[in-house]
Amino acid sequence: MSITVGKLFGNGTVLYQMKLLAGQKGLNNLVEWVHIIENDEVSEFLHGNEVVLTSGILNNTDGWLLEYTKKLYGVGTSAFVVNIGPYTKSIPQEVIDYCNEVKMPLYTIPWETRMVDLTRDICYRIMQSEQVEISIATTIKNIIFKTGDLETLILQMERYGFLRDSHFCFIVMSFENKEDKNLEFNMNRIKMYSEKLARSIHELYISFSYKDCWVLVLVNYGNYDVKNFVNSFFRNWNEPAWKVHMGVSENKDGIKIQADNFNNAFTALTMSRKKDKEVVFYNELDIHKLLLNSKDKEVLKEFYEDTLGKLEKYDKENNTDLVNFLYMYLQNNGSQSLVAEKQYIHRNTVNNQLKKIEKITGYNPTNLEEKLRFYLGFFVKDVM
Repeated sequence: MSITVGKLFGNGTVLYQMKLLAGQKGLNNLVEWVHIIENDEVSEFLHGNEVVLTSGILNNTDGWLLEYTKKLYGVGTSAFVVNIGPYTKSIPQEVIDYCNEVKMPLYTIPWETRMVDLTRDICYRIMQSEQVEISIATTIKNIIFKTGDLETLILQMERYGFLRDSHFCFIVMSFENKEDKNLEFNMNRIKMYSEKLARSIHELYISFSYKDCWVLVLVNYGNYDVKNFVNSFFRNWNEPAWKVHMGVSENKDGIKIQADNFNNAFTALTMSRKKDKEVVFYNELDIHKLLLNSKDKEVLKEFYEDTLGKLEKYDKENNTDLVNFLYMYLQNNGSQSLVAEKQYIHRNTVNNQLKKIEKITGYNPTNLEEKLRFYLGFFVKDVM
């Protein structure tokens, strides 16, 4: 729950005579840190999501401040504060217009306000916000993993505004890039991107890392809001080199029962990875839901080996494709005529293939119960 520009400077007018000149639509931008930068080469100092203060010492040519502002926006600056004085006497209208266009808050402070005082206050507020964020994340994890007294933990969450009957939806994200192994930096990028998006929909959320995944908990978001978040996430994700998989739990009320909801999000993530899908919703898993929650994975493996396993082995040894043929047969409701039509083969050929499958596996694909066995085998294959 990183602090926003709006909250950071909520009392700036009173304390520092700050004036917001532009970028009001960016007040929900998240802030990680603050810098005083007078150098033109801003990219050397910034990672993104920072507040930048400047007096404009180098502001001695027309258009300099606009170009400087564009550079700040280009590296992901959250807000820009200009110290009005001997170097920058006023803000050109073109700079105000640009900040409004890109939704980057632009503030001014008078020369009498010392930038060091403002930065000290900003740093304190950011660190205070981080401590609250850590405390909330630790508390919800203790509830999930059943560590400590439950009622005490719930009361602690309520002090932060998360009520015991709130709705919780867990979204778990994994990401990979074979070319970039800097997991920590890029997890932070995911954190800031997802938090900014979540806050644009609703204010309450929790986020933390777990097992190399990023967990975002949407609190009191409607089902439409959850879908909106997911769709917006992938629609606006501009890091094509990074592959993101997402698992989404159900949207359940009651803080006491969120342990299962948390695990269900990881169950959905497992299917997202296995099926190579961007996102899988737990409540859409159907039969996979039962299989993924099976505690005895060895039973599933034995079932698979007893059905499709034999067929896979035969295909491998004889360079045939009976597994895919059987899948098509099942997908067409066991209609031999439809399979013959789609495969451009005679119906007798279909019948012969089915008999061959029966001979290899010992199960008759035309028998309803044994057809179900094969169908279940394909579902087991998905989760193995």
